[in-house]
Amino acid sequence: MTYVSNFFSSSLNSNRKLKFYTIEVVTFEGESYISEVEARSSEEAQELAASEYDNVDYTMVQGCFAI
Repeated sequence: MTYVSNFFSSSLNSNRKLKFYTIEVVTFEGESYISEVEARSSEEAQELAASEYDNVDYTMVQGCFAI
């Protein structure tokens, strides 16, 4: 993976309880996937989503929902 982008402010991660994140994963081939993961931070969510696919170019947080 070459790049992980994070568009959310750090306030989103200030509460370390689990949240549901919707992550867009884009591969080097240009394919785009939407993954929903449960994580404590947006960075952790992006890493989890990226690990589900091969040859990931970048990830983007599309949404976050508190549990």
